[in-house]
Amino acid sequence: MTAVAGATARKNASRPSAVARRWLRRLPAYALLIVCSVLLLFPLYVTAVFSLHPLTEFLKEGAPSLWPSWQWDNYFASGAGVSDTPVGRYLFNSFVMSTVITLGQLITATLSAYAFAFLKFPGRNALFVLFLATMMVPLEVSIIPNFQTMQWLDAQFTEQAWLSWTQVRFIDGYPGLVAPFLATGFGTFLLRQYFMTIPRELLDAAEMDGYGHLRTLVYVVMPLGKGALATLAIFAFLQAWNQYLWPLLVTNDPNMRTVQIGIAAEAANISRINVAFA
Repeated sequence: MTAVAGATARKNASRPSAVARRWLRRLPAYALLIVCSVLLLFPLYVTAVFSLHPLTEFLKEGAPSLWPSWQWDNYFASGAGVSDTPVGRYLFNSFVMSTVITLGQLITATLSAYAFAFLKFPGRNALFVLFLATMMVPLEVSIIPNFQTMQWLDAQFTEQAWLSWTQVRFIDGYPGLVAPFLATGFGTFLLRQYFMTIPRELLDAAEMDGYGHLRTLVYVVMPLGKGALATLAIFAFLQAWNQYLWPLLVTNDPNMRTVQIGIAAEAANISRINVAFA
């Protein structure tokens, strides 16, 4: 019994050292994660601090202080915006544009991905390669043709009597902001690759139950692809929200500008640089 008790005591005594060794092994990884977190959060901290500085802090010699001055008036002043246009309008425009683009990409990408993944038709692979090729074309290459198309559509809806009642504007209007981005090759590629991992037996079972393609997509494929759909939604929304060049090109009315344009206009005004950070 004495030998057993002694062995148990030695085993218990060795446990803290084992835990300590495990923590020591993990310490470099935790230290690296802490450093990366600080580097990622530091720009957000600087933005928050600068948004609480008075204008005099930016006009003085040297860099602004990294400690806040608690100038909360900047946040109230930001509501005035540029040229008496409220920032709330910019946020609303960006939200509407991003939401519509996200929904449009989810619908078009889901339908096209299902077709490329499960339907058999001539030229399927060649057409899919063509979709992939669109991912290699930067926005700057297609922006002029897209703008000319929006101008032509805007003229048609404005000049044609039977269309003028619709009040659809492709210049200085939401249709022009969202139309070129309602379908993307990236969304089709992402969902198609995920749909290919779905077992074919599930689709065969749905077909035996009398499901058509649309019901199979809605009740079988989409529930299984919620993760991929959520990923596409996040990518689409963030990409649309951060757009600057296209909204600047197709909008002349300040009330149709997006938040990125509003922030850039505020930042260009040195007398309101603190408000721009807010």
